[in-house]
Amino acid sequence: MYTSSPIRILVILALVLASCTGRSEIAPRTAPSGIGTDVEILVGSTRQRDESGAFGAASRGQIRFSSMEISIPPEHAEGKVEVGGKNPDPERHFLTRSIQPLSASEFRADIARRLAENPQYNGEVFIFIHGFNNTMADGVFRAAQIHSDLGINALPVHYAWPSSGSPLRYAYDRDSVLFARRGLETLIEEIAAAGGRNIVLLAHSLGSQVTMETLRQMSLRGRGKAWDRIGGVALMAPDLDIDLFHSQAADIGTLPQPFLILVSNRDGALRLSARLTGEKARLGNISSAADVSSLDVTVINVSEFGDARNTHLTAVSSPTLIALMSRTDRIEQAFRGDITTRPGLIPGTILTVQNATEIILDPARIHQEAGY
Repeated sequence: MYTSSPIRILVILALVLASCTGRSEIAPRTAPSGIGTDVEILVGSTRQRDESGAFGAASRGQIRFSSMEISIPPEHAEGKVEVGGKNPDPERHFLTRSIQPLSASEFRADIARRLAENPQYNGEVFIFIHGFNNTMADGVFRAAQIHSDLGINALPVHYAWPSSGSPLRYAYDRDSVLFARRGLETLIEEIAAAGGRNIVLLAHSLGSQVTMETLRQMSLRGRGKAWDRIGGVALMAPDLDIDLFHSQAADIGTLPQPFLILVSNRDGALRLSARLTGEKARLGNISSAADVSSLDVTVINVSEFGDARNTHLTAVSSPTLIALMSRTDRIEQAFRGDITTRPGLIPGTILTVQNATEIILDPARIHQEAGY
């Protein structure tokens, strides 16, 4: 049997993951007002700042807070983050208009103010936790894209943990996962203290390990007041060992609900990650809910969405899936209570496997219901 050398696999992994997204700069740019859509993203980051105040590519530090104004271009295509390198064009590219550093007290005050100014949020906050090989700009721009494209009716916050932003430094990023736990826990606590009533965690790729380790740490410490504010968890394409996930879940005990795991057998990045770790699969590309059947989780299979701009980010890069997820009233109704009793609300097949639920989404039905 032919087997690839570790070096060859690393090179392929570098090429695949480097192509996941273009690169841009987080530094603020001067751009005319009134172009595109501006989104305010609150950020908690354990990336170290350098002497100029810029966020380091990989250096680690204590959590710091800021508010960033991100401009989404008028020509933006759903599911995509259009970037322009060091010279972004506001007509065509995401860019940062401003960065305002905040103290912890200023951050809490800003959370409270924005929740008060947006009663439609009903006290809900979503935290996006980025994955492997992300710069500060990658994560913040993706958070803005998710909030805008999905029409999420919640206050957007981004947790920027110290990923190296390099496809060849996977080991560094995996070590950073453990470093980043305390920062995410602090961010959750600060949001809860500021009045966030329902905190939803949306994690991607290696960010799922950060999230699970944080939940495990909080649970082992007695959970605390902030735990009761966690109103749901979604792991998108989690780059996570399946046995490790079971061990973390056992330490956590009762998982926050709903607890969603979005998987795809088209995810080339996770296939390579599995080969590097000597496994058949990672959590994000399991073939069915049978692998997690002992847990109270919902596995959402998005393998059939061939229009994804990035198979490692299908949930937020497939225009078809974005169309479904944007129908928030229907989604909320489907996940309120036992989803198996509401099969007509979700366009796909719903299966029960012991304690777990599996949903195999059908893009053809989504197209049919949407009339195209």
